[in-house]
Amino acid sequence: MYLTENRKSFNHRKDVSPSRKGIIPLVCIVERESSVARLALDHLEHEGFAVRTLSMETDLIQRLKQLQPSLVIIETTLLGGRALQLCRGIRCVQSLARTPVILLAAKASEEERILGLDSGADDYITESSSGREVVARVRSVLRRFAQQELHSGVRHTSPPFIPSLVGTSSPTMRTGSIEIDPAAMRISVRGTEIETTSLEFRLLYYLAQNQDRVFTREQLLDAVWGSYYVEPRSVDACVRRLRRKIERDPSNPTSLRTIRGAGYSLQAA
Repeated sequence: MYLTENRKSFNHRKDVSPSRKGIIPLVCIVERESSVARLALDHLEHEGFAVRTLSMETDLIQRLKQLQPSLVIIETTLLGGRALQLCRGIRCVQSLARTPVILLAAKASEEERILGLDSGADDYITESSSGREVVARVRSVLRRFAQQELHSGVRHTSPPFIPSLVGTSSPTMRTGSIEIDPAAMRISVRGTEIETTSLEFRLLYYLAQNQDRVFTREQLLDAVWGSYYVEPRSVDACVRRLRRKIERDPSNPTSLRTIRGAGYSLQAA
């Protein structure tokens, strides 16, 4: 059962999405037990958003597919790893893949924030955020996604090849000992399939598409992450994880190489 699922009616409607005037954005908040979640709920409703709170006790992906919200807020304080699983699940469903996701946490270390953003979230809000900041961040994310709708192909949070290639007959790519099957989202190294996160897959696939080209961290953030709220060091962390999976000697990489003073490049060994 849902904790609550009440769509409010408001006396005033504020324009929170420039490209969707006259439409009240629906924000779904998954769980609402922490102080920061209640703060987000109260202030969003006060500012004219339609808000529904959902519980993890139901089939959330199916419910979100039915509701098609403008934005999803997931509370991580109580949900822990399930919050990240839900975030990744949203990114894997074609009808939800481009839905903005914001994570809420009472407190979050840098590593926890990086894990959340790497799981597909577009922003992270903690208890230090004021109600006004919560609303401002929601509006900022909605504006960015509205601009993406108006300018197709610009700064997609989930690059278009992820939902569009799954289940198709897209050709397998090979670079050195690495084989990438974009249709099945599978990567094999020296004949052995490896497990990757969706973000790791996107990064490696993007580099393989542009083999031998050198990209700065900022260019990779723009092309693969597509978020204004991710720090450049997130690229370094993702590269380190990939190297542990694809390189014979991660400390001396021969495929995913660092070009000193320039960036990263995927090269045939």
